[in-house]
Amino acid sequence: MNQSVILQLTNVTKTFSHGSPTNSQQAVLDNVSLTLNHGELLGLLGPSGCGKTTLLRIVAGFESISQGTVEIAGKVVCNKSESLAAEKRQTGMVFQDYALFPHLTVADNIAFGLKQQYKSSKNRKNLNLFARQHSPQIQQRVKEVLELVGLKDFAPRYPHQLSGGQQQRISLARALAPQPALILLDEPLSNLDVQVRHRLRAEIRAILKAAGTSAIFVTHDREEALAISDKIAVMRQGKIEQVGSPESVYLNPATRFVAEFVTQANFLPATRQGQVWQTEIGDVPASSGSNVAEGDLMLRPEDIVLIPDPDARIIVRERQFLGREYYYGVETASGKRIYARTELSQAIAIGAKVRLSLKLKSPQIFGVVSQKNQTLTSVPSF
Repeated sequence: MNQSVILQLTNVTKTFSHGSPTNSQQAVLDNVSLTLNHGELLGLLGPSGCGKTTLLRIVAGFESISQGTVEIAGKVVCNKSESLAAEKRQTGMVFQDYALFPHLTVADNIAFGLKQQYKSSKNRKNLNLFARQHSPQIQQRVKEVLELVGLKDFAPRYPHQLSGGQQQRISLARALAPQPALILLDEPLSNLDVQVRHRLRAEIRAILKAAGTSAIFVTHDREEALAISDKIAVMRQGKIEQVGSPESVYLNPATRFVAEFVTQANFLPATRQGQVWQTEIGDVPASSGSNVAEGDLMLRPEDIVLIPDPDARIIVRERQFLGREYYYGVETASGKRIYARTELSQAIAIGAKVRLSLKLKSPQIFGVVSQKNQTLTSVPSF
């Protein structure tokens, strides 16, 4: 695959004024740098207010920046002093609410973007021909993208005659039709029910891969990001905490925040004694290369095995049936709540006493949150 850079963000900063007499500035984005290669799908993952949608809007050309540069396909499209218009950036946008024209058919919705692209081009020799609603060139491209998204027979329908999932695929087809260098998707599945979202996230990935298009999509859904992305950028408070493949981010979180947000991990205080970490639920083998004396042991819910034991001091406080598994909340002798996922073959009653067995191949230890400024210092131990 061609690994040429399609998007380069360098020290992108966005500040807003509070409007106070002191004219104080709040950084929504703080020195964000990121590289996206041709053909890659990047998920911007993070909680509400972390800056991910603002970053997407900057790339699209809907927001200016306070500092830094944005390059698309090797061309600077935005810096502190100037910004290329959105329609000239070779990007396609897929909105959360689909943004289809209700009075136009599916074919006309897709063709609209193609005609606008032609009108804005320098070659206006055959403008009247291309501006006509059913020009052969436009018709052919509409047919191609409808086949790509699996809706080739839906051209004459109107948006209200489509399901939510079909409308989102048409929105994607419209964005793909002009063959942009980069597709931008702003929480494209958030308005859909769970079943449709699960099916459509696989379809969106397949469509983008078949088109050979690079894409960035914004989401706060970790499963969605893991399923669709080639690369994930986890954001927090205007900064990128970690960038990597879905597997590397999930299995080797770089910070405690990433571990909490992406893996929904538990944290258990641990003290190093020789070759083990001592915790209130038992000892865990430690790697010989670690020199950390104490911290919090990361436990993913799936790393924990519950073993019924009437003499144990850990009590099952809650149990949720999730269809394919049970989700337990257990309470240790110190009152700490720990969450575990188990197979359906193991159903333990609320109030039962259990021991915890850990399936940890490489224990990971994180530093404790600073009480002074609430910053996170992570010290992975493998």
